[in-house]
Amino acid sequence: MTTDPTGPVSIPPLPPGERDAHHDDPTANDGIRELDNDLPRWWLVMFLLTIAFAVWYPFYWHSDHRLGAERLLDEQTAAAEQRAESATGPVSEDTLRLFSHAPAHIAHGGELFAKNGCAVCHGADATGLVGPNLRDDYWIYGHDMTTIVDVITNGRANGTMPPQKANLAPEDIRDLACWIAERARSDKSAGKAPDPTREKLAPIDY
Repeated sequence: MTTDPTGPVSIPPLPPGERDAHHDDPTANDGIRELDNDLPRWWLVMFLLTIAFAVWYPFYWHSDHRLGAERLLDEQTAAAEQRAESATGPVSEDTLRLFSHAPAHIAHGGELFAKNGCAVCHGADATGLVGPNLRDDYWIYGHDMTTIVDVITNGRANGTMPPQKANLAPEDIRDLACWIAERARSDKSAGKAPDPTREKLAPIDY
């Protein structure tokens, strides 16, 4: 006679004495006894090392800015500066945009704005006098970094915006552009009203 493997399985009952012993044992359930053996030493060592690593990791990597957005920006900026130094042509738009977030470039650009005579036309706070407000979302020639650098370098409007290539080094012009971009991006301020016939709405979103 064959047994249907899919049918119910009959489990023989425990002998009365053994059944009573398991019934009185709190570590036993349905004939299975739970043993309270010590864990292997290697397992305990690995467990403790895991806890120690979990405590050490965030303090080591995050307390000294070894990870995070600031460290990443610093590394990317350093790599971009090396590329810019070795480049034979104009610096790419992507590299300029990366520089526009670097605190060192922005701070240097602010110093150049203050001492290079830019305030004569754009105001001491860059909100515009004869020249346009540099801290709003309106631009005459475009808001991308390449255009801002080109306007500073070569000037515009038949000399109304004087070219700065004779006064500033290319890296200084880049830093000045970074400062202007940062002011328009995150330090907006009301000032001279935009000229609707010349200026177009183009918020800096990079």
